[in-house]
Amino acid sequence: MAVTWTRAWWRWTGGPTTRPVERVVRVDGRSRADEPGGERQAFGRWVKRPRVDGGKRRGDGCDRRSLSPTWVLAVGCPQPAGRGGRGVGVGRDASRLAGLQRRLQGIAGGLAVYDEAPDNVSSSTYSSTPSLPGCRVAPGMRADAGLPLARVTSNRVDLRALAAMDGVGRFREVLPMLMDPVAFAEAFVSGDAAGGCRVPSRGMERHRATLRSCGVASDARSRPAFAMKAFTTPKKDGRTARLVLDARPLNDAMRRPPSMDLPRLRDFIAEVERHRFAMQCDGVSYFYQFPVDASISRYFGIGMKGCDMLLNVLCMGWSWAPCIAQRASNVLVRDLGLAWVDNFLVLGGTLDEAERNVAVFRKRAQAARVEVRAEGDDALWQVRSRFVCVGVEFDLAAETQRHRLDPSWAERWVDGSGMTAVLSGRATARQFAEVFGGAVWATDILAVPRCHFAALLSFAGRLGGRMVGAAAPVWDEVVDVPPSARRELGALRKIVRENPWVVGGVPEDTGSVLWTDASSRAWAALLEAEGRFVDGRQGVFAGPDADAHINLKEMLAFAEGVVRLCWAPGAQRCRIDNAAVVGAVAKGSSSSYAANRVLSRSLRVAGRRGIVLRPDWVPSGGQLADPYTRGTSLPRFPAQLPLPRSRATPFDLF
Repeated sequence: MAVTWTRAWWRWTGGPTTRPVERVVRVDGRSRADEPGGERQAFGRWVKRPRVDGGKRRGDGCDRRSLSPTWVLAVGCPQPAGRGGRGVGVGRDASRLAGLQRRLQGIAGGLAVYDEAPDNVSSSTYSSTPSLPGCRVAPGMRADAGLPLARVTSNRVDLRALAAMDGVGRFREVLPMLMDPVAFAEAFVSGDAAGGCRVPSRGMERHRATLRSCGVASDARSRPAFAMKAFTTPKKDGRTARLVLDARPLNDAMRRPPSMDLPRLRDFIAEVERHRFAMQCDGVSYFYQFPVDASISRYFGIGMKGCDMLLNVLCMGWSWAPCIAQRASNVLVRDLGLAWVDNFLVLGGTLDEAERNVAVFRKRAQAARVEVRAEGDDALWQVRSRFVCVGVEFDLAAETQRHRLDPSWAERWVDGSGMTAVLSGRATARQFAEVFGGAVWATDILAVPRCHFAALLSFAGRLGGRMVGAAAPVWDEVVDVPPSARRELGALRKIVRENPWVVGGVPEDTGSVLWTDASSRAWAALLEAEGRFVDGRQGVFAGPDADAHINLKEMLAFAEGVVRLCWAPGAQRCRIDNAAVVGAVAKGSSSSYAANRVLSRSLRVAGRRGIVLRPDWVPSGGQLADPYTRGTSLPRFPAQLPLPRSRATPFDLF
């Protein structure tokens, strides 16, 4: 593969004594230039403007055609005490990396590769090179998407009017983060409010005029407290891009934001299906409609060549931004419908009710100066019974309300290049993460329990743990996806390709209650109906199950109860005194591979019998199956319920 231009930086990663890059050498196959010290970033990951071609300073706008088709490596590795910084570089082909390895053999500790141009050459080229054992690849700066910025609205929300509508007070709780510099400073971890971080953006200078004209950003008159890297990502239309700020330095310096108040997806779907009509719209450049006080905008700097810029609006990439946007949206749709960040859904059980709610929503949006637009080809304020919202297609006009995945999203996920790479067994960690995220989304919408994909979940957990624990996550590293995980993903792919309708509604109750419990050596399951025990089973754990964790034993007891005792279709209530099992059954998955396998068996049997499991937690003192796990034999059925046991508490002494 001909590589016209790529850059990478090697960083010393010798553990807790990590220091920034001290010396950088630039090699392009024809010439070499050395810049000791250089103009480097605070984290020592790259040099802002290295010298190449005989010492001529070139920045991001250099003529790439003047460079030979080769690898361009800059290496900066601080040495242990007593040894000076040394930088080396190589060009042309992979065979010369052996020479690089020999020259680096005297350096203690590990090395990391930072790939700044993944669109030109795959980072896996470095990680798979046998002459550099022990090195790992880490993503570096994101390249500019090469697309013009989409024109955004110059409208600004009236924050005070919106706060006046907040009858709950959740939006007023976070509003000072946009208007009060004192409250903003108090959100910093002690001593970090001064900032001082500056990370340059690559290729963003050409967007300066667009940012100015839309009022999104302005030139900084003084040094920003945080000047961070900005990049662009393509929008859905594929012709324009959106601006995103890599606000990790700012996020790391601040405390975590409060809850977004975003509804759970399943609750969102259930609430929509309780109505017959809906009006959908979304905010125009929603984050950019929220103004930021001038005294706070200095924390939202964009590092640029020549002159930095300051964002005057809510920063996309700041950890507090989604919370502020969601709570503002909840104010607009309160008692009228639902909101999913910048998507507004006004609901009604009848056409008249829906139209009245739409009129109220319009008044609120106008009073707060929130600019909205229709989704897709719909006319603004049009009430419909069939629509697509947040990736879900709803059909409320059917006799029984139903939903499924947005067909266009399902097609992209099923036939995407990431899916092809993962199913082939060798994909980058980034590709797997994107495909797995889509799998989680699809299973939630299609109501497919994730416990059926135990191997896929297990591999994703191991990979995620490795990335989280790494000092520099290697998202472009090629990973081997296990065959079992690929088989399960292939099965889910078939389900998503079919994209069946999921019928909403709550099934009728079976009228019985399943009680299950486990002790360290035995399990018991009993079925209660009409105030009596009508059936039951008990047993002793043997083999590997005898040494299993108590959570797994509780799951095994639950599975035995479902398989042996539950036959009537409908909603089956279950009483369990183990919170981990209750949570796993409720959401359809567990963090344990073994528990997922057991739960999958239970849900498959329940599904074939038309049973929907409804787990509830009960305290151990109220668990009616507990005595039968501790030596008590099962009664002759039907049997009267025993009195619940009570446990003494410290308050009983008073």
